[in-house]
Amino acid sequence: MTTECCGTTSPEAAAPAQLLPLARPTTGCCSTTPEPAPQNTSCCATAEPVQETSCCATGADEEGEPAAVTTGLSLEEATKVVGPGLPLATEPSPYLLPGWLKATEASLDNARAWHSVADRGEQETALLPGFVFDADPIVDADPRTYLGWQPASGTVACCSATTSCCDGAVDEVEALGADAFFPSLLLGSPLGYRSETAASVADPLLVADLIDRIVPSALESGIRSVVVPWLHEGEHSEVLSLALQAYGGHVAFHGESHYLDLQHADYDAYLAALPSRKRRRISQDRARAAASGARVERLDREEIRPLAGRIAELINQNRQKYGGGEDEAHIGALLGALLDDGADVRAYLAFKDDRLAAAVVAVRQGRRLFVKWAGFDYEILGERSGLYFELVFDRPVRDSFEEGLAVIEAGPGADEAKRLRGFRPRQVRSAILLADEALRPAAARLHAAYGEAQRQALGAGEEEVAGVVGRLRARLRGDSAYEPVLPVQPEGGCCG
Repeated sequence: MTTECCGTTSPEAAAPAQLLPLARPTTGCCSTTPEPAPQNTSCCATAEPVQETSCCATGADEEGEPAAVTTGLSLEEATKVVGPGLPLATEPSPYLLPGWLKATEASLDNARAWHSVADRGEQETALLPGFVFDADPIVDADPRTYLGWQPASGTVACCSATTSCCDGAVDEVEALGADAFFPSLLLGSPLGYRSETAASVADPLLVADLIDRIVPSALESGIRSVVVPWLHEGEHSEVLSLALQAYGGHVAFHGESHYLDLQHADYDAYLAALPSRKRRRISQDRARAAASGARVERLDREEIRPLAGRIAELINQNRQKYGGGEDEAHIGALLGALLDDGADVRAYLAFKDDRLAAAVVAVRQGRRLFVKWAGFDYEILGERSGLYFELVFDRPVRDSFEEGLAVIEAGPGADEAKRLRGFRPRQVRSAILLADEALRPAAARLHAAYGEAQRQALGAGEEEVAGVVGRLRARLRGDSAYEPVLPVQPEGGCCG
């Protein structure tokens, strides 16, 4: 496998630009709980960059002065503002932990930290991670990917449901030239597959303050495109997308991420609430796992470290088989960073004849469990062992109920297996902004076509049908007698 990381440390980021806060207008165009804006318009009815006001401000008298925002920071500089830990008021994923971001920069070729922080005083701070790529990043971090482009190698982005959104998209994007996109600024955690902020207060206006300075600062420093690939549903993501649209960016559908809301009293109550046919399937899967002859164990935190190399190898085998942006070096570095950070990592492992043959890695953050990676050696286990379901779903669900967790984040893909167990999808959107205003209409058109192709391929946004037809559709979903062709897309992971 051709790796996309040589393990070298990227050049240090340029010295940060300290930018003064901008005065807010006495009236604002957006409410504090914004409604989604049309994709081709901004919330302020202008596609031009707004450098003197905050698009989503609600008035200085109501909200006070905007936060002081500093952009282009290294991780060390950013943590001096927000502190060595991670602000948790916005319930960020573990993929914004300092160790994770440090390992991302170290293991991704050509990645240069370009983090931004907002500081409103009185310990009200926010962090929005960013990475600059001068050319040819991994496909998931490439802004051209979200316009329907593919590299000559044929590599596709994480969980892309379509290889090309429309005839001629690759040629049209190529014709724009690399200079239209690079250097590119990615906002988010590129190996965590999340574009989100971590803040000490749950105030979406901090996100607007960040974007109000990030976009002008990025363009002034020579950035040719800003891409925000993984906007998960939520109030803060909505404000981020609105603010980007106000500067001329375009937002479109990208995919779905699945979650399980743990509303029941315990695992038995959860299981009893499922339809009888689903309970039978789960019982059959568990029986197959029990008959596999494998020994299943859970290891936590430092117990995992001695096996980290083999775990990364197993996960990488799935990446090679099914495709993905991470390689063994990325996985090993990120797993090590989580352990070094003291994160609540647990690994569900299956041993066959004392050989580690399967591994699922999950991370607890607050009252949420993120299923991140899965790897199986099917030469040892066979294709129909039932251990896939046992390790990826059943063990984490049982443990989450016992620990009193609220949600399991299981990521995209494997829709049937997840529906069978009561998981529900949430939309993920992407946003892109080109510095060249003349190219923005073409980029918006290609981005919209890519998003619609993704939506149609996934069957997302289908209207729920009541009555007999609705029951029939529900029965047909997730009723395969076999394991899915592709393994689960763990939260934040890609294609296996």
